[in-house]
Amino acid sequence: MSGKRPPRHIQQPLAATICGDSAISTFNGKMTMTAYLDYNIFTAIEDGDFTINKIFDKVDKHINNFPFSAAHIQEVDNIFADTDELRDSFIAKRLNTIKQITNCSYIFQEIPSNKIYWLTEEPTIVLETIRHVPFAKTSMKIFMNFISNEQKEHLRQTLGINTKELNNYSPKQVIQHLNTKLTNWGTQDNFLQLLDKAISFHPNKKDFGQHNNIAGVMELLDMLGYWKDKVTETSNYARLWDSNHIHFASYCDYLISDDKRLRYKAKVVYDIYSISTKIVSSNGIE
Repeated sequence: MSGKRPPRHIQQPLAATICGDSAISTFNGKMTMTAYLDYNIFTAIEDGDFTINKIFDKVDKHINNFPFSAAHIQEVDNIFADTDELRDSFIAKRLNTIKQITNCSYIFQEIPSNKIYWLTEEPTIVLETIRHVPFAKTSMKIFMNFISNEQKEHLRQTLGINTKELNNYSPKQVIQHLNTKLTNWGTQDNFLQLLDKAISFHPNKKDFGQHNNIAGVMELLDMLGYWKDKVTETSNYARLWDSNHIHFASYCDYLISDDKRLRYKAKVVYDIYSISTKIVSSNGIE
């Protein structure tokens, strides 16, 4: 399941090109440094908490491409408001924020080939597209929805997992610790073997794709208590969006998020799959 990505920079233009397993490197003859912004960065900029210049000052002044993905637009379409008119207004404003920051740079995954393309597209067009295509949940996601929060807590107690202790481990130590807990419990499977076994039951496992692998890791990490999400009505969907953000960011130089839980889980994911994307907050904190 692991395997290092090829060198990040390859000689391809931005618009309508296939990326394969590497990020783009040139646009109009210039070297491109890509930073994938978590949704919370877009909302913070829109709310006036800071400007995009903060990213240049605190993270990397050489960043010149901020792509958006369908995961961002799915979150936009989840905006709630008291009236449909107000909701449409909020959505239009958020789409414009994304357009202004990304300059319509769009990272797109083709299904079922799972190829990554770098396109130039209007966020409004992407919204129209995803509204016409059913939002597919992975079988692993559906499986996890059958496990209540009480059952998850019982599992953690049975395995003897101290979440506060677990949260202080390095990415490698997290997996090592969970492997020990799982094998001592008598599962005969370590963390990744448990994930592989779940994937083996998927009817389309040959087309499962790295995005679903990452979603599976995120679910298992949350179930076993590593920087687990606060339980809300939308936390399961939010975690799936988070896993998609982590996936798309793996083709970029930076993943920038002010969600500490996402950053720590992303570090574990990237360590598992030998992904070199740097994970930081808007303040440049790793």
